Amino acid sequence: MDKAVVQETLKLIGVVESQSRELMDSRNNASPYFQDYKRFVEKIEHFYVFVDLVEGRIPEFDVGKREPLRRHLSKIRWKVIILELDTTRVYMVQITESGRKLPLGAREFLQRRLDRLSEIATYYDRFGDEHELAPPADILLRAVEELLRVGIEQAPKLDEFSAAMAGAGLPASGRSATPEAPSRIRRLGISTDSLKMPAPVIPGQMRSMSMAPLPPLPEKIKVKESWGRFYVEKGTMVAVTQACKIASISLDQLAQRIGVSRVALSLMLNGQDAMTRQTMEKLQGFMGEQAKRLRPRE
Repeated sequence: MDKAVVQETLKLIGVVESQSRELMDSRNNASPYFQDYKRFVEKIEHFYVFVDLVEGRIPEFDVGKREPLRRHLSKIRWKVIILELDTTRVYMVQITESGRKLPLGAREFLQRRLDRLSEIATYYDRFGDEHELAPPADILLRAVEELLRVGIEQAPKLDEFSAAMAGAGLPASGRSATPEAPSRIRRLGISTDSLKMPAPVIPGQMRSMSMAPLPPLPEKIKVKESWGRFYVEKGTMVAVTQACKIASISLDQLAQRIGVSRVALSLMLNGQDAMTRQTMEKLQGFMGEQAKRLRPRE
């Protein structure tokens, strides 16, 4: 057990706790602007990536301490997931009832949020009983799903490029593109009156935390094969996150690129799940591409 890594990991767990409290406690009025919702989602996703990085260090602890730490981080992550669902509900109510036109690309973004519901269900199926996580309320899940579907219906399609560009991101003077949308929202029993939303915050403590320098980016991740399944070695999450920064993509986007869910990718990179040969080869190809970009040109 590397004591220096363990001590640093315990500090990082404290940062996770602090960041989650600030996310939960800081609340402002919900915004009817789509770009504000995108910024909220980006900050929530940054939080998940940070938790993934901390979980990737748990194998450094003694065996008896690993599971309690995983359970602790899982409970924190789950609270933020519920926050993500509820805040999505609030944002989508405000955006839909404002009658503003959605920008080009909103359809794909909202479809990704809709797909996220199945990832959350997968995470709960995997860890709900094991870590004693309270299931989200059915009415909340139904509301979020319906609101996202309404938003997807309203969003411009890629083949509507010319029409969409004319009003991309600008307030609409008329009613919503889906006139029945407000009544559909009311049937779910949702009101915008006095709705508050958590303001996304990235604590200064996280930004100022002194971290050990990252190792050089490997061209390939280290894997062990067992009966046609592949398991990554420790440190893989850090390397892949580093490669994502170089490629200017999120872990979510990498998961889509290699054909798995974000939850599945996180579990694989933390060594908790095996990956198929196809997934492993795609991931190795991605790492090789990013390592090549770092090589000095001759």
